Amino acid sequence: MKILIIEDEATQAAALEAKLCRLRQDIDIAGCTTSIKNSIAFLENHPDIDIIFSDIKIDDGLSFSVFDKVQTEAMVVFITAFDEYALKAFDYNCADYILKPVSDAALERALTRCESRFERIGGDEISTMSREILHHEVKVRKRLFLQKGQKMLIINVEDICYITTERGYTKAFLSDGNWGIPNTHSLLDLAASLDKKRFFRANRQTIVNIEKIKSIDAGEGRNFIITLDAPYSDTEIPLTTERRKILMDLLIQPK
Repeated sequence: MKILIIEDEATQAAALEAKLCRLRQDIDIAGCTTSIKNSIAFLENHPDIDIIFSDIKIDDGLSFSVFDKVQTEAMVVFITAFDEYALKAFDYNCADYILKPVSDAALERALTRCESRFERIGGDEISTMSREILHHEVKVRKRLFLQKGQKMLIINVEDICYITTERGYTKAFLSDGNWGIPNTHSLLDLAASLDKKRFFRANRQTIVNIEKIKSIDAGEGRNFIITLDAPYSDTEIPLTTERRKILMDLLIQPK
């Protein structure tokens, strides 16, 4: 596992690195950054980071700003002396929230959580999806139930423009501008059951119908932005360089 530590106090960064390496022999500490600016630069040049252990209050502000400005697939473990940011932290792919002083037990818990999530949606996800496309291991979903208020909509999946998860809620947005909450709430479950030649996991939060993509434009740093057809032409979906390469290969595949 490749790990980035964001910590502006050198002694605490060194102590954290030592504890992590003691708990897991396969850990690769790829870097330690001390500010928002150099954390952004590091992540733009190292998109393969698996886990970020980040203090919240650092020299030039709150580390949340890093994740507002750079798109990363990495899981984030926040480490802080303050409990007031716990709720906000979970808007940023937070795998765990550890209060200082950091104990080995807390780090072990965080690593176990990250490893569990990584097994489900991490490094093996792309190869798993490829096998499913080639061997049809998963029954492809044709229709989907969506709940909106007291109504239950039954829709054809080709009418979905994109599906996204925000603050714990998964929503599917349709070509006619309508939306609803899928009866299958897990984005992972949906990604596994939708046609992989039509639906693409753009990032951890979003699945997009590739037939509804209008353009793929350069974003900040090495990242890209997917723009959709109307009525979602104002919606921007972040895409890393690596995911863009996979999407481009998918777009040129024969139907």
